[in-house]
Amino acid sequence: MELLEGRDGCREINFHQFSQFELSYLTDSKSVYGIAEAGVHWWTTYHSHHREELDMSTSTYDPCLLITNGDADAFGLVGMQTDDTLMLGTAVFSSLEEKKLEEAQFRSKPKTVLTPDMQLDFNGCTLTIEKGEAILNLKQKGQGGKIKLVDIKAYDRAQQYTEQRARGAYIASTCQPEASFDLSVAAQAQQPSDEDIKALNKRLKWQMENLDRGIRYVPVDLINAKLMVFVDGSFANNKDLSSQLGFVLMLVNECADVDNTFSIHGNIIHYSSTKCKRVTRSVLASEIYGMVNGFDIGIAIATTLRMITERLGISAIPLIVCTDSYSLYECLVKLGTTKEKRLMIDIMALRQSYERREITEIRWINGEDNPADAFTKASPNRALERFIDGNKLTVRVDGWVQRPTSFDV
Repeated sequence: MELLEGRDGCREINFHQFSQFELSYLTDSKSVYGIAEAGVHWWTTYHSHHREELDMSTSTYDPCLLITNGDADAFGLVGMQTDDTLMLGTAVFSSLEEKKLEEAQFRSKPKTVLTPDMQLDFNGCTLTIEKGEAILNLKQKGQGGKIKLVDIKAYDRAQQYTEQRARGAYIASTCQPEASFDLSVAAQAQQPSDEDIKALNKRLKWQMENLDRGIRYVPVDLINAKLMVFVDGSFANNKDLSSQLGFVLMLVNECADVDNTFSIHGNIIHYSSTKCKRVTRSVLASEIYGMVNGFDIGIAIATTLRMITERLGISAIPLIVCTDSYSLYECLVKLGTTKEKRLMIDIMALRQSYERREITEIRWINGEDNPADAFTKASPNRALERFIDGNKLTVRVDGWVQRPTSFDV
């Protein structure tokens, strides 16, 4: 596997012992400096180049993510970042990309190889690969070293609060999901009080003491993989009595255990902790809005994964949604209802997706095993922490529905 990286050039990193694919990153070496539209120009140029010359289609998840239309022999994924390009593909695709690059006369810097002895710095993070194993580690690069505690007695403490929260939030959004909730709550304080500053300093101190903590990516068997969305909502949990919504998406391999439990092994691929913008008048409302947010991203990624699996000639990856709310589970699976008309539309939309099998399965899980709990509460359970530490998690199931594997059954 190869990764090609560089802000003003082109560097390539080979992931040895990582199947037959290459991950590459490309950037132009002669940008239009000093012109406001430079970013748009180069992004459009590279985007058109990959769609037309390399026969690629835009994904359903992000217009900056492209997937080849050919067969598995020339399979490739491309992620656009202005004039930079992150690519994953086979040797055939890599050769074709280089050939088309030369024909287009795009200039690029020499390529660099990523090995266990050489790391890659990309998008404010450091990417490393472990010796003898196809395991990647993503950690913050330098922002953590710039974090400072906010001086609660300083005259410019509000400015310090904003600056340090932004630094912490950037790291949380890229490689430290367990810090997302505290920094999301901190962003809601317009005029931070002493309590707000103390709460932020507590999280910043944790980040300063855990500079090497990040996300670990392990190999997943795509043939048997599942896309799991863990959702949660915390009713009137914020200072202004608004609700906090959170979810985490994981691409995992599942193993069914005894005593109504299942174990998963895989990777975190997306997560979020946000303040609910809609009025919530009940606990059920916050849970529904949390599931809506998680499902929206989940279905976008699931359809993108379906494009990938079709190119590789393997079956589609099922989407499984897990919630610790029994009332929400009843509404979706057991045809429960609510008197709040505003919620009926969301419930009907989710139920329709379940009936159409866009959602393969909905599970009611034990609240102590829900990793999304860490995105909605200041004192959550340890499920997310356990998964980040070992890429494994055991979850207790309180309710589920056995469904046929196809409509033909």
